[in-house]
Amino acid sequence: MSEKTDHVVSPRIYFAVLLALMTLLVLTLVAAFVDFDQRLHGGYWNMSLAILIAIGKAILIILFFMHVKYAGHVTWAFVGSGFVWLTILLTLTFTDYGTRAYPPGIQPTVQRPPSVGK
Repeated sequence: MSEKTDHVVSPRIYFAVLLALMTLLVLTLVAAFVDFDQRLHGGYWNMSLAILIAIGKAILIILFFMHVKYAGHVTWAFVGSGFVWLTILLTLTFTDYGTRAYPPGIQPTVQRPPSVGK
């Protein structure tokens, strides 16, 4: 049973991954400064967009910089199990947050920092 240990990745591939990561960085900055929740009339658009961008960055880094794309089946199994656990944790977190019961007459609000110079 021979296993590939020497895999040379072209600099062109690394440059393409760099450009993709820089594009996702710009999208992260845009998502941080634009309030999509208010523009799209409610919902969790900003949080959803930030999570999708973060997952895209993580996948690129895992595949190319950690060389998982060229690894064996055992490595893929461990990476896959990590994503399964991440999915479970995010699902439980969002389920908890979405089903919280607030006392009667109290609406959930976004806490804003106090104004400077009062």
